[in-house]
Amino acid sequence: MSAGIALSVAAAAGNAAARPPSDIRAVSWIVVDGESGQILVEHNADAERQPASLTKLMTAYIVLGALKRGTLRWDENVQVGAADVGEVGSDEAKMYLTPGQRVPVRELVRGLIAASANDAALVLAERVGGSLAGFEQLMNETARQLGMKHTHYSTPSGITTPGNYSTARDLSVLALRITKDFPEYYTFSSEQHFAFGRFEKRNKNWLLGKDPSVDGMKTGHTQAAGYCIVATAKRKQVAPPMTRRVFAVLLGAPTAGDRIAGAGSLLNYAFSAYKDFPVDDGTGAHSVTRLSVASPGKADGT
Repeated sequence: MSAGIALSVAAAAGNAAARPPSDIRAVSWIVVDGESGQILVEHNADAERQPASLTKLMTAYIVLGALKRGTLRWDENVQVGAADVGEVGSDEAKMYLTPGQRVPVRELVRGLIAASANDAALVLAERVGGSLAGFEQLMNETARQLGMKHTHYSTPSGITTPGNYSTARDLSVLALRITKDFPEYYTFSSEQHFAFGRFEKRNKNWLLGKDPSVDGMKTGHTQAAGYCIVATAKRKQVAPPMTRRVFAVLLGAPTAGDRIAGAGSLLNYAFSAYKDFPVDDGTGAHSVTRLSVASPGKADGT
């Protein structure tokens, strides 16, 4: 794929490509339609980068799978190990779990997704994988099964670790699968505020408070990764009438504000410049995404 911005849309012949926003400040990004699965716009989407706490998307995927299979229960009280909390640095996101404490799985999942708590990630990983090494093996096996070709995990939390990397494209694949396989994820990622004991934290996906159509998914930040986000929104389409979901993944933004502004701008662009159309061509009912007849050159930022 050539350098710069690449458009990939299954559109009718002769459609001129709408110009995406030109002021996205991030190393790599991609926008995907959630109904058709089509890539609408991308930039440097296969660059392998530290994903910071976007790593927890895979941690959540595996934990939610264990809950679905019944090998883990929402009301199970998991005992916090001293090693789990001992590995979490003072400057890391956490929900301040203490050794010996017994915490319901539901609260750990809330902390993992809404508060990006590293201690919750480690406790859940130990419980589901039997050990951190066992859980990391599950993470990599799952990544291969999902077709995430440029991803490798070496931590369940996303702290800067050698061998922990992914791409905007691979993370969009994971976001689509979470939405399809475990829609309950959005119960947690849509929470704007998290509280556990005396600890309180605001969800760092600030789009949740600015755009009512946004319901997740995850933010992340480390010095090595920069500011990262997987954001998604659902909006009603008038003609043809249907509800669309769109995903925007940004990696390596220089500031928290840049990741929020970039994600909001890309989501607005996707909803305004493209439409979904239901199709039944003998292979079953599905959607295709095409450029709108009158598409703007640039969407307004959120």
